Amino acid sequence: MMRRLLLSLFALPAFAQVTQPPPATAPDRPRYELQMPAGFQKVEVAGHTALCEPADVEWVTQALKSIKPATRPTTMPADLITRATAARAKIVAQMKTDLALADDKAATEFFDAKLLPTLKKFDALKPPVYFLVLTRPRLDDLTKDGWGEPRFHYNKVAGVTSYNDNVMLSMDKPMDDAVLPAFVDLKHTPDEKVKRLAAGIVELDTKLAQMLSGQSQLQVFNMIAQHIGERHMDPLKLRRDQHWLAMGVTAYLTAGYTAEISGIAKALWLQDATFESPRTTLLSARSIDLLEPADESKMKPAAVPHYTQAMRRKAVATVMAWTTKAGDAAIAKTLITIRKQPPADGAALVALIKEQTGADLTAELKAK
Repeated sequence: MMRRLLLSLFALPAFAQVTQPPPATAPDRPRYELQMPAGFQKVEVAGHTALCEPADVEWVTQALKSIKPATRPTTMPADLITRATAARAKIVAQMKTDLALADDKAATEFFDAKLLPTLKKFDALKPPVYFLVLTRPRLDDLTKDGWGEPRFHYNKVAGVTSYNDNVMLSMDKPMDDAVLPAFVDLKHTPDEKVKRLAAGIVELDTKLAQMLSGQSQLQVFNMIAQHIGERHMDPLKLRRDQHWLAMGVTAYLTAGYTAEISGIAKALWLQDATFESPRTTLLSARSIDLLEPADESKMKPAAVPHYTQAMRRKAVATVMAWTTKAGDAAIAKTLITIRKQPPADGAALVALIKEQTGADLTAELKAK
């Protein structure tokens, strides 16, 4: 995620994230549009836009012209599109094999109708960002009469302006104009102002690129996992004491397919899927018994997502141990057998896996 930028003396504080589509019941709100502040001019150079007063136009223009392209990761949406297109046939064929499918129709449709179009939307994202160049007292003067509401708000009691410094990205609705104050120190020379403004914009561009790269990779993983889960695991109608199979297999296979598209090793995706931070993990996967999982209906609602995530981490680790013992082909062999004759319960599933693949997973599934 993108961190808040606090640039000394010339601050461009910003935080960016990809917005999720609002719930169908959520009230729609109008898009925030920039209203030009009185007396300001718009300066546009090579894709960057600043708002400043006439006396600042010259040095602001110089700052925008001096900006060099931000350092971009090699995992930007355009890079993922290139890799996904090149690896499409390989991944589709691998899905057919891994999931023991009769044909590759579902995988092909997923790639062409969902994955690639979504990545193209990510690639087209460009938030409308405006850098408002001024002193803090000048910002207070602008907002006293209500300019910039609701993104900017003048607190009459405190005598200061608060503002929303979010840069929100959305693929599903028009994006708000992001107006970011770039505060000037009048003691600085024009050259110092140029350097500080240019550096701040470059840092924001870099952070936005990193955030977009990370979000698009996660989107690839999540979309593939959703496809496998809904299309191929849900039809198995596994019991709760068997559900570890769906959780683990889905994440394990998804890690491999995502590695082909992202260029990041499968092992790293799996490491992330099983990682437990000592600072943020509330429930260890070791404490979960996947053969006798707790009943969600008997948990406090707030505990359910933590328990589910712990189940998933342990399920992924179990499938990793299983494939290490029996090879990846063990997954397809097991799925074929389950489709023919579903096992009665969790113990029966473990017995089926041992019979078909030679791996006894009891120790991995039980609580430790």
